[in-house]
Amino acid sequence: MSRAQEPRGQHRGRGRGRRRAELEEPIWIRPEPSGRRAPRSRDDIAEAAVAVADADGLDAVSMRRVASELGLGTMSLYHYVRSKDELLDLMGDRIAAGQLVDEADLRRGWREGLTAIAQATRDNLKRHPWMGGALSPRPSTIPGPNTLRHIDQSLAAVADLGLDVPSQMEIIAVVDDYVIGFVVRAQRVAEYEQELDEDTVAEWMEAAFGHLRSQIESGAFPHLHGAMQANRAAGGEDEDLGRMASSEGRFERGLELLLDGIEAKFATPVKRRRGR
Repeated sequence: MSRAQEPRGQHRGRGRGRRRAELEEPIWIRPEPSGRRAPRSRDDIAEAAVAVADADGLDAVSMRRVASELGLGTMSLYHYVRSKDELLDLMGDRIAAGQLVDEADLRRGWREGLTAIAQATRDNLKRHPWMGGALSPRPSTIPGPNTLRHIDQSLAAVADLGLDVPSQMEIIAVVDDYVIGFVVRAQRVAEYEQELDEDTVAEWMEAAFGHLRSQIESGAFPHLHGAMQANRAAGGEDEDLGRMASSEGRFERGLELLLDGIEAKFATPVKRRRGR
């Protein structure tokens, strides 16, 4: 009987079983292959895959390409990893080692600890701009040892705030979201600019700001018009408004604002009670 002819209930049951098996057997809990049949290690595979992604992008990473880089047959690679998803898990965890920080940074206070982790994470994402795609959530994904260490360091950084676990995890997630969002946005802008030559960018900017200027001065956007007038009065150019969002040092300033908000909410409970 072909798969298309299988009874509906039987088909569903087999699919559920297969997905359940994948969820129960992450690569991290399976022993690494060894002996003569395993001349390579998982670390070798992760290193080769990361090198391919760094050179040619995440789309270039395939079981065949990585096996070729290691001098293996494609089917031999399946002796180490069962799927492309597992390969991505190995890559993601190897890269996570690049955002671990010195333990001394974690003992300097929660702000210093989170700042060190945020900066290390940003630097890591910049070194591997394809990283966001590799770390996209997948049903069978379970954090590896380096990723767990990153989470552990993040918890160590906020430990002296004296908060409950949900609040600690929320702070960590908020900081991660800020860092990842900032880097991804910057990467998209850089990729777009690389596709255009300087003359094209200049022409586009002139046309775009001519349109924006007329829209803003129409009175339909009073607050934006007020900001533009204030910037002009200060001696600035209209184009400055767009550049302010990507100016040098904005990552650090934005992180400071975020940490200020965390401090106001979580680190000064007495002041909050008095202000109610």
